[in-house]
Amino acid sequence: MYCSNCGASNEENSKFCGGCGSQLGGSHSNETTPQQVTQQMTAATASAEPSNNEYIEKGKLISKNFFSFAIQAFKGPMAASHNVTDSDKVNGIIAHILFAFLLPFFSYVTVKNIPTNEFYEIPIPFGSFVIQPFLYILIFMAVFVAVNTGVAKLMRVNLSFMNVMTRLGVLMVIPTAAFVIAVLFAVLSANVISLLFFFIGTSLFTVSSTSLVFSLKQKSTGGLDVYYGLIITTVLMAIFYAIVIAVVVEKFADQMSNLMLWGL
Repeated sequence: MYCSNCGASNEENSKFCGGCGSQLGGSHSNETTPQQVTQQMTAATASAEPSNNEYIEKGKLISKNFFSFAIQAFKGPMAASHNVTDSDKVNGIIAHILFAFLLPFFSYVTVKNIPTNEFYEIPIPFGSFVIQPFLYILIFMAVFVAVNTGVAKLMRVNLSFMNVMTRLGVLMVIPTAAFVIAVLFAVLSANVISLLFFFIGTSLFTVSSTSLVFSLKQKSTGGLDVYYGLIITTVLMAIFYAIVIAVVVEKFADQMSNLMLWGL
């Protein structure tokens, strides 16, 4: 027996609907009408729509928050890094991901623009040129943040790993913007301009990574002086740089040798 009010299925001798509580037994209570089926489908669709809209709204909110985060970073990078809160963690993570992706993606687009013979096309694997370096850069950034978190402890500044990561994310906004412009010009095959902005982005990254140490300590609280904290960070990261560069150069040499073999 189907309820004429809501279309719910009930036992044959039921007096009241288990779905809406309406009294059963009327002339239309046991009919299965197309309208009931339509009502049920509409209800199911309505229940599914909020979940889709929820994802869209969350995406819009995250984009809006990151845009505001980036604007504040452009207005005053050091001041913004001093004022980060727990609500900025997602924005900091986004800044790190964008930077780590755009750096190898620029190289990928640039290599793709290299003229090739009309009889063959040199394969440029996206995974080797973008995905693997992207993961390596994320690991490097995590190590860099961990080193600076340790330096903050030596300076008697109680900052968590996520707080230091967010502060670096603020300082990474401007270099990331330079890489965005570099990629756009690389896509347009404006190689000279794209290389110029790529150089600007890498130079600004050096400034940002150095500025992070000064961002950790706003006022004197005893402990290790910022100057020595900068020395420790520089030495440790130089060692890490040397290891990473050795691995990357070897990887790049293998890739280029493969490309040369294809070109023969």
